Amino acid sequence: MIICCYFKLMLRVLIILVAFYCYPQSHVGIASERYSGFNGTAINPTSFINSPIDQEINLFGIDFQFDSDYGFIKNSSYLDLGDVFSKIKITNPYTDDSIDDLSININNSDKPYSILSSIQLNGPSYIFKLNRDNKIFTFGLGLNQRVNISTLEFNSGYNYNNFRKENFGNEILFDQTNSKLYGANWSEVKLNFAYTNNNKSSISQSFGLNFKINIPYISIQANQESPVKMIHKDLDTMIFLNDFKTEISLDTRYPFKRRGSGFAFDLGYSIFKKKEYSKDKHSYIYKLGFSVLDLGFLNLNKLSEVHYYEILEPRELDIKDIDGYGVLSERIYGDARKSFKDNSFKLSTPSALSIQFDYNLFRSFYFNTTIINRLTVGNKTLVRPNVLNSSLRIEKPKYSFILSSTLYEYEKLMIGLSSRLGPLYFSIDNISNMLFKKNKLNHVEFMFGVKIYPFYKKNSNCICLN
Repeated sequence: MIICCYFKLMLRVLIILVAFYCYPQSHVGIASERYSGFNGTAINPTSFINSPIDQEINLFGIDFQFDSDYGFIKNSSYLDLGDVFSKIKITNPYTDDSIDDLSININNSDKPYSILSSIQLNGPSYIFKLNRDNKIFTFGLGLNQRVNISTLEFNSGYNYNNFRKENFGNEILFDQTNSKLYGANWSEVKLNFAYTNNNKSSISQSFGLNFKINIPYISIQANQESPVKMIHKDLDTMIFLNDFKTEISLDTRYPFKRRGSGFAFDLGYSIFKKKEYSKDKHSYIYKLGFSVLDLGFLNLNKLSEVHYYEILEPRELDIKDIDGYGVLSERIYGDARKSFKDNSFKLSTPSALSIQFDYNLFRSFYFNTTIINRLTVGNKTLVRPNVLNSSLRIEKPKYSFILSSTLYEYEKLMIGLSSRLGPLYFSIDNISNMLFKKNKLNHVEFMFGVKIYPFYKKNSNCICLN
């Protein structure tokens, strides 16, 4: 059911997000190693050039991330989440005087909230390497399913506690102009290509491209264009005290119907200094990489509706049984189609700039530093978190262990662990949140998957797995 009254829509969406959704962040730890395969191309399209393996099939993977200062789970760790969500209960603030039984607790703040959440289902994918005339090429094809719902500036007036029954009659101030919330679910067909000239020079360069074909499904976009004061008079009535201007698009009637098209691309460049006299011809002393990630858009031009609502003077609005765009438009304008603005809109994909530095300390020990800094492209854009990651790792053909530190949004320090054991790989970006109960758990991030290394050739120059 569509909840089209703006405050109710935002409230419900935020609660659902806190309870269920998360953000696809490419886990830097597992993506930084030379055996990362197709996963590594999410950070830099050139990453497979230096892999000791010549081909890989990723069977399945999931990348899950959620971070928000809107709400938290009390006295819990990662290990408790299954139990929490199996018993989750969202108390209705309109009808219940108490929210003590909430599994999700709401922060009470006068500052704008942020939500950075995503899920990415990875695979299947296949990537391979060709060596021709001292030139190395990589080609890859993969399928991903992505969900991204994010905002950096969501009005503090949409605090769940403001809408409790006991607060009826109080003014609610939505004092931040341009509050924005965007979200989308889309399929991604990803093509990888990279190239390097494998000459005799000790310094080599590589160039790479990921081209992504996007198929969007359900999406949401909401923009509050002016400051608003309102009073929740009773269960069924809101009083709008000053200008209310907002644009909304949310449609759940056809969640699995294609709603348009789109594309995106990643560009990558790396320079590396080769090791002399090494049996592993893909080894290096150091590698420095630069990349631009997820430059593109989703064009929502099918089964989509954009509605614009404007209230310019104080008035009462009956919000009872508002279950569609037309009902809300009828209540405000007396015309069910008056609010209709357009049947299409565009969302920019979550773009970023990245710099990577990987250094071989000795033998199989490496040090890596990676920066991922988001880009804001266009007025309506999905966003990803800023990440500064440093890691130490040991990598062998059959296993790897990575200890990492991450400065999330350049302010939250987390210690993580990643590993590859044969065909299995996993990553946890905050060990503390997994091992210990937190008073306020508001960050969850993990990744795991399965891959294989087929068609092993005994005489291959690559170090491949049996």
